[in-house]
Amino acid sequence: MNSRGSLHRMQQWQLAERQRYLGELESLGEKLAADLDRLRAEIDEAGGDAVPTNRRHDPLLIRPLIERRDKLMRSIAEIDAQIAEARAALASAQQEARLVEGALVHRGLRFEERLTRRTRRSM
Repeated sequence: MNSRGSLHRMQQWQLAERQRYLGELESLGEKLAADLDRLRAEIDEAGGDAVPTNRRHDPLLIRPLIERRDKLMRSIAEIDAQIAEARAALASAQQEARLVEGALVHRGLRFEERLTRRTRRSM
């Protein structure tokens, strides 16, 4: 296999890895969003963001929930930033792969054209 073929295979592998990574990030983002929704529902059920005045709800129970919610929101923001970076890297990898494929196709066509010319000359 020549070096261009190896380069093409390596780029295809990198492209597949970037697609897989992006899919994993998106899946993680969806799971975190679902966790955040459940946590918000639990906080609302316990009395909301404010420290409850009702003695039935323990403020020591709500405070950790609120801190967990804030931490989840920060994590979701970080994942969203990573998803944007992964999408940009994937788009770049796709563009590079198209360029290499185009060069391979163009090179292959030139080779076929040379073969046709040689065949015509020998006739």
